[in-house]
Amino acid sequence: MRQAAERVLFLAEKKKLKDIDIVVERNESLELEIQEGKVEKVEQSTSVGLGVRVLDEGRTGLASSERLSSEAIELAFKNACENAKLQDPTEVIMLEAPIEVPDSSLLELHNPKIDELNSDQLMELGFSIEDSVKSSDKRVVSIPYLGVSRGRNESLLLSSKGVSYKQNSNEVAAWCGPLLQDGDSRKSGLKILNRREWDPMAGKRIGVEAVEKAVELLNASPIQSGTMPVVLDEYTAPGFLAMFFRAFSAEAAQRGLSRLKGKLGQKIAVSELNLMDDPHLLGGKRSCFMDSEGFLTKQLPLIENGIFRNFLYHVESARKENKASTGHASRGYTGGIGTSLHNLVCPIGEHSLDQLCALEKKCLLVTELEGQAGCDPVSGDISIGVQGFLIENGSRVQPVDSVTVAGNFFDVLNNICGYGNKYQPELTHLFIPALLIHQMTISG
Repeated sequence: MRQAAERVLFLAEKKKLKDIDIVVERNESLELEIQEGKVEKVEQSTSVGLGVRVLDEGRTGLASSERLSSEAIELAFKNACENAKLQDPTEVIMLEAPIEVPDSSLLELHNPKIDELNSDQLMELGFSIEDSVKSSDKRVVSIPYLGVSRGRNESLLLSSKGVSYKQNSNEVAAWCGPLLQDGDSRKSGLKILNRREWDPMAGKRIGVEAVEKAVELLNASPIQSGTMPVVLDEYTAPGFLAMFFRAFSAEAAQRGLSRLKGKLGQKIAVSELNLMDDPHLLGGKRSCFMDSEGFLTKQLPLIENGIFRNFLYHVESARKENKASTGHASRGYTGGIGTSLHNLVCPIGEHSLDQLCALEKKCLLVTELEGQAGCDPVSGDISIGVQGFLIENGSRVQPVDSVTVAGNFFDVLNNICGYGNKYQPELTHLFIPALLIHQMTISG
């Protein structure tokens, strides 16, 4: 990977181009699908890609290649140079290398033991999940989704300004979606494991929890329409809010695609709400010491005590406002620079999920989200199908499905009145606990 990137720098030097950077990515994966005590499918893949970005008199040229031969590298470089001539000048500069960059291994993103896992070990985990599901409940009809995998990613950023940053990460995953039937009611329960620790004994737990999720929702039914408090558990709260986090992008605000435009320093949420973007969180899915433009990352408060404190900037969006980048440039080898969160952290509260539900006389506990088609990331409008439980006086009185929760994201920020005391345990970049929202509209 480094030889390929250095080859591009050599070509740029010959052409007397002073502003160029290269992203190289390599991904490996091994995935097994299990059906009826057999390995139904094995898929092993390795992919590599190189992306070239050239700045020529303020014009940006991009090109990529999925081969690292000398000919392919030279063609990608040539295409990037030619593409630059066709673009309009932009507010972009190539950053000088920082004096010192921490070693990415300090972020604990890579576990060597996971790289050593072979297909037999993954297969045994898959079989143990299947056995656990079948022995847990006689109402199991089938297991449409059951698989295990391991993956590894390597990335390298190199530039003519001396930037050099390499990062490795890996993970192991398993997923199980059994289908259960009780009379005319059929429900599936999905359980996903995504970790950087290998636990060969996790299969029984995964299978049991997947079945339990399906059992809980058997014979679910709608509830009466109206308004009521809503509790999003620690699995649904991150996904629910993440649909609207684009509003924190300066790039989106500059294009008129964020309702937060012009609201820096204003109160946009309850005083108890704090949101921090933390790129240095140990083991976080998007942790890094350097962004895709070679800018050192740092912690950045987005909301402090309900006050909107910062937008997310990369070099171009920052220069449009005479500001500095916040280190939130993202880029894959096939595309240009975009804006991306690192790890978004909302501090945990003091309530367990059951305690959170008991804070209101009656509420809807949401445990599953069903698509995003009715949610508008620009206006903040929310209309999304959910499954979960009707809670009265702290007790679950019925499982619920075929209902829609409606409202607006920016109203939700002002209606959060309780926080759970834990995050969901899988690999993520959204560290958000369960949330109690004072009022939302329920369509049953």
